[in-house]
Amino acid sequence: MISLRLLIFCVMTSITLIPIFGLSLWTNKIIKEQVYEAVNEKHLLIANNITFALNRYTKDLSSALKTSVISRNTNDNKEITNALLQQLNIHTLGKYNHKGRRIMTYFGEAIYTPNSLFSLRIDSQSITKNKVYFSDLKHGFLPEPSLFLYLKDDNNQLWLAALNRKYIKEIQSLISFGEKGHAAIVDKKGRILAHPNSDWESSGKNLSKVSIVKKMMAGETGVSQFFSPALMQDMIAGFNVIDQTGWGVMVPQPLSELDVSIKRVKQLTLIIALISFSTAALLSWWISGIITAPIKTLAKRTNRIAGSFDSKSKTKKSRMPPTKEFSALMLSFNHMAQQIEKDKLELSQKVNERTIELKEAEEKSRNLANLDFITGLANRMSAINTLEKLTDKQEDFALLFIDLDNFKPINDKYGHITGDRLLQAVARRIRSENTRKNNLAARYGGDEFLIIIHRPGDLDNLMSEVNQILDLLTTPYIIDGLELHIGACIGITRNIPTKKTTADQLIHQADQAMYHAKERGKNKAILYSSTLKS
Repeated sequence: MISLRLLIFCVMTSITLIPIFGLSLWTNKIIKEQVYEAVNEKHLLIANNITFALNRYTKDLSSALKTSVISRNTNDNKEITNALLQQLNIHTLGKYNHKGRRIMTYFGEAIYTPNSLFSLRIDSQSITKNKVYFSDLKHGFLPEPSLFLYLKDDNNQLWLAALNRKYIKEIQSLISFGEKGHAAIVDKKGRILAHPNSDWESSGKNLSKVSIVKKMMAGETGVSQFFSPALMQDMIAGFNVIDQTGWGVMVPQPLSELDVSIKRVKQLTLIIALISFSTAALLSWWISGIITAPIKTLAKRTNRIAGSFDSKSKTKKSRMPPTKEFSALMLSFNHMAQQIEKDKLELSQKVNERTIELKEAEEKSRNLANLDFITGLANRMSAINTLEKLTDKQEDFALLFIDLDNFKPINDKYGHITGDRLLQAVARRIRSENTRKNNLAARYGGDEFLIIIHRPGDLDNLMSEVNQILDLLTTPYIIDGLELHIGACIGITRNIPTKKTTADQLIHQADQAMYHAKERGKNKAILYSSTLKS
């Protein structure tokens, strides 16, 4: 027959067992959901940031190719447009007739401009005029897999530009976290453009059968789990698609790395559950002893009374036993709680530190994407973005397109270091003059700069401010003990709030005015008008 103490002990431990392990299972589930949710947000955010940078890059490539075609057709500024294309990693430019036969190669290796566009599977008849197209990754006769840009001009001539993947690879290589977290970029047909696996990258491996790549090829964006043939394990990744080119960007990380952190939490939760259960069992055994002790005492004294009628039962008032063990148990529990609280605080601090590091990395990436690394001014992408915002809001502003004269001879004679320091000195003068007036100054490329003057007032006031800038730029410079003299020509255009104008149109107008200023001599500034088009 089961004893009363054992029965009470079993009932009390069973009652404590259900909530302890139920709470443990619920905690594990919540922790797993929180870890996966945090990873989803982080991976998708990184994928979106890479997509934004590549979107701006493809827009710059399109604008540069259009500008180069115009320059070639007008036989004007060929050296500048060549430099612009090469700065954007375009290493070959060729021209073809309406039947897709090559007319000539302007620069770069001729192998990247084949005799016929048919070898690149480009149908010249289906191309819309003045629209830039991006090819998928091409193999075959080429020295290495390559991307191409092409467009048809108003003369039905086709222009083909070969694109080096250097910038795309640089963007991909910036992303590395955890043990095997990385970024990968594929073209619209699933071929690798940039990947940590150098063999796959150099051969342009086709990943179109991988589930997440199929989603990107279908134009989807989000977070997904998939099996990686590169790492041979399950992954979780945020992914996005670049609209103009169809390129896919994904930021994967092995699920095993997430499971490691979740496993630690599970182990800690299990330890706490076991400690809690053990404590409850001891307390149950102790309390069951307290409950059954008077019954045992009464049974013993009842047996003694049965032997002698005169014997009296001397009952004593029930008292709790000494609480030394109970106090020790409470101290042990408090120590355990303090340790858990300490571990919780440390975990919270680590999470906060990682969050701060991620925000700092995002801010650094955002700054690098918006600043010119030589002059510290806003770069081309940032300037165009600002112009687009101002034109969308129909703000009143003037755009100055500045081209330095005599910079190239100085750069060739004294070297690139002196040339860079001269550009930095020019940037300081532009910044000091325009920061005070809340204007935006940017380096457009090479020795070209843009200035956005907010609310310039009437024409006299605008030209007065332009002449001040012109005088400031043409004042001699002292660089490394050398007195250097440069000139500048400025093209000016003005955004009229009542007239819808795009950023590209404004830059083109200011650029056109600047070249007319050059034709009139050095250190000239000309305001754009429609008569300049001829």
